[in-house]
Amino acid sequence: MNRATVASEVLFEGTGIHSGETGQIRLIPAEAGTGLIFRGTGSRVGDIPVSPFYAQDGVQAVTLGNRQWQIKTVEHLLCAMAAAGITDCIMETTMSEVPILDGSSLPFYEKIIEGGIQDLGVAVEPLKLSNPVWVIENDRYVVALPSEEFKVTYTIDYPHPKLRGQTMTLALNASNLIEDILPARTFGFLKDVEELRKRGLIQGGSLDNAVVLTDDGYLNDDLRFEDECIRHKILDLVGDLYLLGRPVMAHIVAFRAGHSLDISLGKKIQTRIAMDELALRKEKADLRMASAR
Repeated sequence: MNRATVASEVLFEGTGIHSGETGQIRLIPAEAGTGLIFRGTGSRVGDIPVSPFYAQDGVQAVTLGNRQWQIKTVEHLLCAMAAAGITDCIMETTMSEVPILDGSSLPFYEKIIEGGIQDLGVAVEPLKLSNPVWVIENDRYVVALPSEEFKVTYTIDYPHPKLRGQTMTLALNASNLIEDILPARTFGFLKDVEELRKRGLIQGGSLDNAVVLTDDGYLNDDLRFEDECIRHKILDLVGDLYLLGRPVMAHIVAFRAGHSLDISLGKKIQTRIAMDELALRKEKADLRMASAR
């Protein structure tokens, strides 16, 4: 696999689901090695690299930030970037939140593909684990197991008749990701709407961009999948792990996980791989020294 960027500028306009703010985000081609970067305009000063170590919040959505500004709800766009294989791109925004569009990653992906993908001719190695990495928080956990493919086993267990004890296992190759995961929309519970809005969240949420659950069913009558909610949790996981900026070859096993656990797992994966690479360099250096004697 080679590094890739968008072939031309791609513009998205819309509303932030939490802030209710309207504006735009522009994807700009970048050179190999640039990585994925959010760039603010106006009073938003400085670049924010896409990295789990720049994550400042994982409640309801992923927020990245530097000392000057923050960008919220990055996960749906990052999932689309992962599906398109984009490793290098400047994401210039007038907003403090990525537009929600229809609540899924599909509109981002389709427009990126429509604009074209530019192969940068520089190889990029997927991240591979030598040992399991995990994060546990009370009765929730997410584990990354060494694997030769990107695979997810996800279990959700909400106190709701439609979302109790659902499990899905899927090998996330390009076609499965595009067909089975990208179209799944974000979801929430009708009973939580008033409280969330009091907290300044979901100001831009509606049935046009979210699946809303009542006490015993769905407010929507247009579900894209019977199990759309668990598919969206996998979408979020893919986007959250793409904070690492390149593919991860691992079997991810998640139970009642979410953004905060995903971010913590990303940090552990990056740290573990850095340690493995350091150990490998030391081993090679020791071998060179031994052969020179």
